[in-house]
Amino acid sequence: MNDDPSMPPLGPPYAEPSDRPPPLRFPVAPPDHWPSTPVVLPSAPPSVAPPRPRWLDDPRHQTAAWGAVAIVFAIIVGALIGASAADNPVSSIALVPQSSTDESSASDSSSSESDPTTTTEQESLSAIVLDIERFVERERGLEFKEHVPVTLASDGEFQRMVLAELAGDRTALLEEQEVLRAMGLIPPDFDLIKEQQSLISAAAAGFYNPRTKALVVRATSVTPFVREVIAHELTHALDDQWFDLHRPGLDSADDESGFAFGGLVEGNARRVENAYVAAMSPADQIEAATEQAALLAQHPELLDLPAVLLTLVDFTYSDGSLFVEDLLATGGQAMLDGAFAAPPTTSEQILDPTRFVAGEGPVAVAAPQADGAASNVGVLGALLLREMLFDSLPSVAQVQRAITGWGGDAYATWVDASGKTCLRDTFVGDTQGDTNELVGAITEWGAAHDAVVDAPAEGPASFTVCA
Repeated sequence: MNDDPSMPPLGPPYAEPSDRPPPLRFPVAPPDHWPSTPVVLPSAPPSVAPPRPRWLDDPRHQTAAWGAVAIVFAIIVGALIGASAADNPVSSIALVPQSSTDESSASDSSSSESDPTTTTEQESLSAIVLDIERFVERERGLEFKEHVPVTLASDGEFQRMVLAELAGDRTALLEEQEVLRAMGLIPPDFDLIKEQQSLISAAAAGFYNPRTKALVVRATSVTPFVREVIAHELTHALDDQWFDLHRPGLDSADDESGFAFGGLVEGNARRVENAYVAAMSPADQIEAATEQAALLAQHPELLDLPAVLLTLVDFTYSDGSLFVEDLLATGGQAMLDGAFAAPPTTSEQILDPTRFVAGEGPVAVAAPQADGAASNVGVLGALLLREMLFDSLPSVAQVQRAITGWGGDAYATWVDASGKTCLRDTFVGDTQGDTNELVGAITEWGAAHDAVVDAPAEGPASFTVCA
């Protein structure tokens, strides 16, 4: 084992480049077809992102990118907060060839105590994990208070655990589905719960549960790609040991505090992961990239998901990591640690860290009255309003100007007599001029979505839309 802090850890992992592309990382052009065999990368690390579907190039969607699709396969379940998954632990940490089926993996797992090679393989995994732990400690600036066991699970085992975890998110997903439908960001018949389950089942690579302290990786052997996942999840475990990531109050709040906290948590893990990736050999980078590209080739249906869903996934990782880097550049380790104690509360603070540093929170806005029985209330926030405006406005600059002045908002949803999902959002800018800027952009968007905008001369404005 390598104890020299100047040396990279045992076998490096792969992650997407940490350089920030335009607001949303989308490909230049879509491939004519998806290969049925793994993609073989050149002998040197690629300097250009792989081709991406044309819809991701839409300049109005500068937030959802190819990076989001890569995340789907990399760390989409980075820090599950629910309680169910870790209550269904896998049977062992037996390492078997990746070509094994779920059935053979389960069989190997159940007989691992009598397998003379298992102890050696488990010792090898422990050595790798300890080595990655040391790297994470150096990069994070904190030491583990206790060792973190890492469990490898076969596809079948892992999917069962993750789907159990998602069962607890049903209420939140139904509310998100209602909001996105009303805003026209997903089709009226789009089943968010079903698609989310399919997405996670196909793509999740690992998770750390702060409540039970379980760290599980979807793998039967340790490849460079798996090391990447372990580095990411170990960062969650380390942050949890120092700052307690299990905060159920954030999940139940009718604002963006839970989402913004996710940006801090996932952003920090992505930052450490990227540093770990930078320390690995080009050969291991290519091997992990090939593995990731092969996974994507097996699931081209992910690119058919509504762009907003990829944006929401990408945001906490990509924009979150940039947020963390800005904190470190501004106030170093103390500011980053302080953010875990008093985390960001809005997507605007993640998008613009100077707002967080300055202590600028949202302007308090009362939830509007629904035209019927209100089914949900909450906050759209700067990010979701931006995505809404990107859907119809031709000018990215116009959208950015409008969103930069966001001060606060609150929405209510209901179902009207015809069965349509409706949303009314009351919003205000940082200044009256900023409110007027938002009104202008939303009015232009509303013309294409049959939305009604109510804008008094002074004070908060609102818009109502049904879909």
